Amino acid sequence: MDSLELHNILFVYDSLMRGRERQDFLSQGKTRFIGSATTPGALYAVGDFPGLVLTTSFSTAPAPDTNDCQVHGELFEIFDPVTFFATLDVIEGYWPEQTERSLFVRRLINVQTATGTAKAWAYILNIQINGLPRFDEAKSSSPQ
Repeated sequence: MDSLELHNILFVYDSLMRGRERQDFLSQGKTRFIGSATTPGALYAVGDFPGLVLTTSFSTAPAPDTNDCQVHGELFEIFDPVTFFATLDVIEGYWPEQTERSLFVRRLINVQTATGTAKAWAYILNIQINGLPRFDEAKSSSPQ
């Protein structure tokens, strides 16, 4: 796996983005906002939370309906990546030594920014997506 010290950029989507319910985790001097980014893929609903499935997915499930989709997110520089990811891995249900039991896996992915392509860590859904609704569809059909 690529070193956290060499790659200290995180791509976040939905609830960890600025202005969303879990944004506080990225504040308090742990990170610095870099800017907006996109990656080819789609978000699927895992309960109340989204899970990223990449178009060119290496996860357990192919994502045939994500070919023309882009997931919009944000990039953050992580100041102490070893400590930061040790905590966020637990929150995201990722166990590096037991990826087969993990809800998400943390991987370096390519993201598109206003200035070009960059590499960033992202949490990728690590379960079968068969039967899971797309996150935007699940949110729009939920009672308000």
